[in-house]
Amino acid sequence: QAQTLYAEGERSASRLVDLVRSTVGNEPLARIDYVSVNDAVTLEKIDKLGDGTALLSLAVFIGKTRLIDNVVLGSHKNAAVA
Repeated sequence: QAQTLYAEGERSASRLVDLVRSTVGNEPLARIDYVSVNDAVTLEKIDKLGDGTALLSLAVFIGKTRLIDNVVLGSHKNAAVA
């Protein structure tokens, strides 16, 4: 869903984070550890996605198991993703 929203032009990191939190939050067994949008090269937290590559990442507990996932947003064909 975040990739789709990004593809439709959304560049606000907080809106993307809110979407992920809302979606994952609908799962009663899930407990969110973090959701973050960072520059894919420097890993610095960003507020607005620009022309560069960003990394949307999250960690979620399902019971005692901690699941981690991420997705690259933006033009990453020639980028050195961290």
